[in-house]
Amino acid sequence: MRAPRWPDSALAAAVAEADEGRVRAAGTVLAECRTDPELRAHRVEVLADRLIGFGERVRDIGVQARDPDMFLLAGAIFTKEAWAIRGAGLSTSVGDKRFRVFHSHLTQAVVPLRRAADLLTDDPVPWSEMFPVSRGLEFDRAHKDQLWSEVDRRTPLLVSANDSRVQTLAPKWSKGDETEMLAFARERVELAPNGHPVVAVLVSAVFETAAHHDRRVGNVGRFCAKWRDELVAASAKLLSGTLALPRTTWAHNMFAAVFVAMGDHLHAEPHLRAMDGHVSAAAWDWIGGEQRYRTAATRLRTT
Repeated sequence: MRAPRWPDSALAAAVAEADEGRVRAAGTVLAECRTDPELRAHRVEVLADRLIGFGERVRDIGVQARDPDMFLLAGAIFTKEAWAIRGAGLSTSVGDKRFRVFHSHLTQAVVPLRRAADLLTDDPVPWSEMFPVSRGLEFDRAHKDQLWSEVDRRTPLLVSANDSRVQTLAPKWSKGDETEMLAFARERVELAPNGHPVVAVLVSAVFETAAHHDRRVGNVGRFCAKWRDELVAASAKLLSGTLALPRTTWAHNMFAAVFVAMGDHLHAEPHLRAMDGHVSAAAWDWIGGEQRYRTAATRLRTT
């Protein structure tokens, strides 16, 4: 049996409660990790996914108890609901009616996230959770930069926030080219200690660049190959440390996917092994889906 992607018995118990429609345990496990932003961001993401449809109930508990953890979770749930409604396609494929519902749900996320930030002033996670809200509601660039500064001065290497910042700077949202996005990703690689999964934001930036120039999945590897040396160096930095964080498996998925896309199985191999079978669909969707992972994993087992 493979080890869990990220062993967290308290979170597993809260998820089991959430699956039964009971939401208070979620607040408890979030309260336990207020001083651990990486774990807190991870737990928020997992719990919000499982509690889609319960945003109003969670928000009401937050109001009654003046509870920052429930405010944070409510905002994250509303955001997840909104993006599920919108879908992942280009804006031209969404339609006016769906956009209105999307914006309505995103608007519901703003107040609880602000309340969470006000109640726990050292917590970067409510600010990080505002990033997808700011993109969807099309906040101006100054506002988006302010959100980033709030995270950066509290926890500069928070992985989910850094990956969201890459999204904010991506051409599809910034309406510019990839220059600023790539510069930001390179800066984070430079700042990261050995073993830190934040180095994988360089892969995110490279994938975004490839998609900006040519959305055909079959051409991803050709574009990514332009940054091969940088990707190899960032990959080595991830592999050279023993630091383990909730997003480490995601980082290995990202590097494995980009090297598989380039046909570079030598550099994909250690990341495929480190994944231990735990697949992040968000990584492999860039290169055609989970079948690309399965093909690469089969190759690894037979070599």
